[in-house]
Amino acid sequence: MTVLPSTRALLEHAVDYAGTFPPAALSLQNAVANYARERQGPDAWLLGRLVVPAGSLDELDAELAQEGRVAPSSSEYELSVIMSADARAQLARVGAFNQRWRGGARIVSVEFPPAEPADIPGLVNPVDNSLETFVEVPIDDHLDERLDAISRAGAAAKVRTGGTVPAAIPTPPALARFLHSCAARDLAFKATAGLHHALRSCYSLTYERDSSTAVMHGFVNVSVAAARARSGASVANITEALTESSVSAFHFGRESLVYRGSTTGLQDLASTRRLFFRSFGSCSFREPVEELARLQLV
Repeated sequence: MTVLPSTRALLEHAVDYAGTFPPAALSLQNAVANYARERQGPDAWLLGRLVVPAGSLDELDAELAQEGRVAPSSSEYELSVIMSADARAQLARVGAFNQRWRGGARIVSVEFPPAEPADIPGLVNPVDNSLETFVEVPIDDHLDERLDAISRAGAAAKVRTGGTVPAAIPTPPALARFLHSCAARDLAFKATAGLHHALRSCYSLTYERDSSTAVMHGFVNVSVAAARARSGASVANITEALTESSVSAFHFGRESLVYRGSTTGLQDLASTRRLFFRSFGSCSFREPVEELARLQLV
């Protein structure tokens, strides 16, 4: 599949597939099957890690053991594991999993739930240096304290950009504040939830027929806003990118991305992804793919 260079630079391997999480809430078997299929498909350039809860690692072990699911000769499955309160035992399980599946599947990152600033070093310090570590942060009055603690611990931040209820969606100024604060600290981050769609608009919050709707963030908006934040933009300018709803405002070209007269070259787009906006979790992979195609952004 031919993908515009600027689209690829902005979004390559950006979607961490979290099919077992709401609103999709698939079985692990179905999520792994989807991930395996998409890895072999024409849209694999967009696919990142498979996200699984730490409590499902035994089930994942059994799933991967099925004949033909993972072969040592294939490129490794890259996994991100959602941790819970029993982190030390789970980290031991992560290490054992990586030993067992060496060459076939590898946990490359772990993600912790929100924690008080004073507790963050205790979460991060036991993690093996080979793993990328994310700590979720609420956008509240203690945002700066938490980001400072995450930065000092050598970890990265994680922000929740949506959910199955309107209250879970941060306002554009709040999300812009998070992006600006991360950029000021040169602190990498990932996003999770609510980024199924490319552009900001009103969408259904779940897949139920009677689902309520809300204005949701778009993953193109967040990606462009992250590039702006990393270039030193103000909170107001970052907010502008987050609230953009017109696809015509974005021009994806062969050498750059132009957003309302502001040009970002391929190198800056790629470094934003590599060093700043690492990825976003989504319980659907097909929706982001289909959105990009529908908007003719690939």
